[in-house]
Amino acid sequence: MTKPPERVRVARVLKAHGLRGEVALELLGGGIDRLPEGTEVFVEGATRVIQEPRAAGDHLLCRLGGVEDRTEALRLVGGYLEVPIDSVRALPEGEYFHFQLVGLRVVDERGIERGVVADVQPYPANDVLVVSGSDGERLVPAVRAAVLEVDLESGRLTVAAAFLEPWDDAG
Repeated sequence: MTKPPERVRVARVLKAHGLRGEVALELLGGGIDRLPEGTEVFVEGATRVIQEPRAAGDHLLCRLGGVEDRTEALRLVGGYLEVPIDSVRALPEGEYFHFQLVGLRVVDERGIERGVVADVQPYPANDVLVVSGSDGERLVPAVRAAVLEVDLESGRLTVAAAFLEPWDDAG
């Protein structure tokens, strides 16, 4: 298993909003209260402070300290807001941060090694695990039918074999 990162991504800058340097954020887990006023975040090489956060649908609008106009806000688009690993919130039983899953060995229910979790991709319905093995990459939905067990202590993730087999749509 890989060493935990020093910082964890909590949001992505989607776009500049207005002329005063506000940005629209896509939160990467948690509710809009995840980034309250005064939270220090690291984005694009600088530490910034969340200012004037407010909900806008399923996004968060806010200012970031030191970003004073639209031009500066546009430079942040596509960037990620990160917080120190020791400030991440506790998750409910059975939920995991992406960084906890990346690097885990993947075995099927028979215990046969099938690869390693190379990445976790967020999708609207559920996250998808990118499992890299000797026969290439497989995309595995992060759902109970596919992921049978996550054992962080032993660095192992058990996936139902059917989700790790090659898929042929020729028929």
